[in-house]
Amino acid sequence: MTDYKNQATGVQESDIMWVLTVPSIWDDKSRQFMREAAEKVPICGDKLMLVLEPEAASFYCRHLPVQKDCNNSTIGVFESGEKYMVVDAGGGTIDIVVHEVKDDGFVKELHKANGGDWGGTKVDALFTCLLADIVGKEVMETFRSIHKYDFINLLRNFEVKKRTISPTCHDIVTFTVPVSLSDTFSEKNPGCNITDAASKSKFKSLLTWKRDKLRMEAKLTKTLFDGICKQIVDHLKDLFMHPTVKDVSSILLVGGFAESLMLQTAIREAFKNKNVIIPKEAELAVLKGAVICGHEPEKISSRVCRYTYGVEAVIKFDSTIHPKSKKILHNSLEYCGDIFSIHVRVGQIVEVGEPQVKKTYVVTEPDQISIEFKIYTSNNKEPTYTTDVGCTYLGKLTIDMPDTSKGVDRGATVQMTFSGTEITVTAVDKDDPERAVTTKVDFLG
Repeated sequence: MTDYKNQATGVQESDIMWVLTVPSIWDDKSRQFMREAAEKVPICGDKLMLVLEPEAASFYCRHLPVQKDCNNSTIGVFESGEKYMVVDAGGGTIDIVVHEVKDDGFVKELHKANGGDWGGTKVDALFTCLLADIVGKEVMETFRSIHKYDFINLLRNFEVKKRTISPTCHDIVTFTVPVSLSDTFSEKNPGCNITDAASKSKFKSLLTWKRDKLRMEAKLTKTLFDGICKQIVDHLKDLFMHPTVKDVSSILLVGGFAESLMLQTAIREAFKNKNVIIPKEAELAVLKGAVICGHEPEKISSRVCRYTYGVEAVIKFDSTIHPKSKKILHNSLEYCGDIFSIHVRVGQIVEVGEPQVKKTYVVTEPDQISIEFKIYTSNNKEPTYTTDVGCTYLGKLTIDMPDTSKGVDRGATVQMTFSGTEITVTAVDKDDPERAVTTKVDFLG
C-alpha cells in the first residue's frame, strides 16, 4: 500500500479486496488462524476473503482456454452439466475439489474438499535424505545450519531439474550441489573427500560425486518420485469409487508439482479414460484464480460439508438410553446434558449463503435471562454427545433474554450459514425477532 501511495495511483486501502488462499485439507482452526494473522497486519476483516486453493484454480481454468495435450489442442469454458476434478499439486500438499457446472454458470461441489501432504517438497526431502545417506546426518545438519543460502540454492536447483525428469529418461542425471557441502564433509571427516564417500555408499553403483557435480543413474533419480506419485494416484482411485465422483470425466492438474513430468505421466497412465488437462503456467493457476475470486466471490452455489456441526443442548432425561453420568437437574426436572444437537452433517450438501436447518431451544429456568450456545464440530456423521471422540468445541454464542414474564416458555432459534470458507451462526429470540445475535465461529476458541 505504501508503494501505491508513493506512486500517487489514487488507490485507497478501502478500495482493495484481499484474497488469501488456503489448502483445502486445512481444518477450521487453521483457516481461522490465517484470518486472524491477516487482520493483525492489519487487513480489515470486511475486505478479507479466504479461498480454497483448488477452487481458485478451478475458476482460473474455467475462465481461460487450457492446454489439453502435447498436440496443443485446447478446450474452452466447461459446459453446463459437466463435471471435473481439480488436483492442485503444490509444494506441501495435494488439494482436491470436484465440481459440476450448473445452468446458471455457478458451480456446485460434488464431494467434500480433500487431499493429503503429498506435495512436491516430499520429493525434495527424499533427495536431501539421499545426500544425507552419503555424507552423514551430522554433516547435512551442519551444512543446513551454517550454509543456509547454499542449502536454499540446492533446493532451488533441484526444483528446476525436477521438472525435466520423466519416465522415459534413461540418461545420467546431473545435479549441481554447492561446494560448501563437500567442504563441510571434508571438515568433519579429515582425510576423506566427497568422491570417496559416494563410492563407498549404498548407491555406489548408481551415482558419482565430484566437487559440485552429482551424477545419478536415471532409475535411481526416478525412485524419488515413485512413492509420492503412487500415493496421489491411489487417493484419486479411491475418490473415483464414490458414486458422486465416478462419472467425472476431466482432471485438471495444476500447481507447481503439476509441472513434474513424472506426476503427469503417473496420472495419465492411471486414468486413461479421463481427460487429463494441464493448463499453461499451471503453477500460477491458484494465484490467477484468486484474483478472479476477488471479483466474482459468489461462484460456488453449494458445498459438501467436511464435518458435522451443531450446538450443545439439554433434553429430558431418559434412563433407558441416557447414561446416569449425563443427568442434570434444572428447576427440579431431570435433563440429559452434553447432547450434540446436529444442524449439518458431514457429507451433506449445503447451499452457500443460505441458512441451514433452524432449531429452537428453550430456557430451562424461569428466571434465566440469557441462553449460551456452545458450538461444536465432529468428524462423525451422527455424534450423540459433545464429549464423544472426534468432537471439538469451536466457540459460543450468547443471546440475552431479559424478559422473564413467560417463565420457561421462552427460547431462541439457531441457524448456521455457510459462506465462502467460513460459518456464521445466528440466534434469534423466538418471541422477539428483533432480538438477534450473530457471530462468525471463532475456531481458535
